[in-house]
Amino acid sequence: MKDLLENKLMRITIGALIIIILLIIIIALVVKGGAKAINENSLLNAAKAYYSANSNLLPKNNYDSTSVSLATLISTGYISSKTDMTCPAYVTVVNINGTYEYSPTIACDGKGIKSSTLVSKIAANRVTSGSGLYYKDGEYIYRGENPNNYVKFAESLWRIIGLDENNNIKMIYSDLNLEYQPWDDRYNKDTQSQKGINEYLGNEKSRIKEYLDNFFTFDTDKFTPIRISKLTTHRACVGKLDLDKKIVNSCSKTLDNQMFSAITVKDYVNASLDQNCSINNTITCQNYNFLNLPGWTANAYSGNTYSAYYIDADEGIQISDTYTNKAVRPIITLKKDVLYVSGTGEKLDPFMIR
Repeated sequence: MKDLLENKLMRITIGALIIIILLIIIIALVVKGGAKAINENSLLNAAKAYYSANSNLLPKNNYDSTSVSLATLISTGYISSKTDMTCPAYVTVVNINGTYEYSPTIACDGKGIKSSTLVSKIAANRVTSGSGLYYKDGEYIYRGENPNNYVKFAESLWRIIGLDENNNIKMIYSDLNLEYQPWDDRYNKDTQSQKGINEYLGNEKSRIKEYLDNFFTFDTDKFTPIRISKLTTHRACVGKLDLDKKIVNSCSKTLDNQMFSAITVKDYVNASLDQNCSINNTITCQNYNFLNLPGWTANAYSGNTYSAYYIDADEGIQISDTYTNKAVRPIITLKKDVLYVSGTGEKLDPFMIR
């Protein structure tokens, strides 16, 4: 009889435990079910309402941007506190010619797994030999003849030069549709001709800067507001050089808040893996260098008022009169938080972002 009672008590205890466990699971599911999943439309609408009430936070200058996080939208009451916050989310606002364009981002894939950034993807593959991403002189730069650094952006191919001091991604246009432009072709009083003036930005813009500043407008179908919101401004190095006289600091003059710029002599030299390449021996820099592509640099020649440096695929860095037509390869900077989607960085399998 005693054994029978003990078995009965054990069965009751086990049954009670099972019921308790089931109740816990049900409560957890109910609580989880009560958390609303965020979507891009609700995120977008909340951000617009937030900035309508806080217009002082909107970006003031053309192409400037700002962002508001899901956490801020929840804490300020623009999104329900019951919203699921397992996926980081935010809305970027960019000022495009006085119009505010909103771009929502939910940093998870379709399965709810947090997405990686492109920065984390490329930084995980740093190298110390061969073509690839190097940590050199305090910065990350791609070097070598064929590093896997292609990115598909705005329906075009770009190549990553490196990461700036803020971990934003510096890229150069590497597609086929190139424009050939003079560095400058204005009247020069020193030569009494239209040989050009080699001031990147003086009292007036040089032709190369004018072209770069208007690059967005050449194809608005490619540079949509959402894509522009993925970009950030950068500091452009436009110092004048004289390599023969060892005047070699590309950044002796800089311009802040540039959306587009051109390659510098330093960029070109840094990308080569030839052991003889240096700022004072640039002819060897054409070896093992993915940036050995003909076109203008942003650096003028300090020895006169009408010449600038360009890249020659066979001769390295050379000097030319600014009025001549050469390729212009724009440089842009992707924000460090752009999300990696797919790709190995090879030309036929470039990095894809969102």
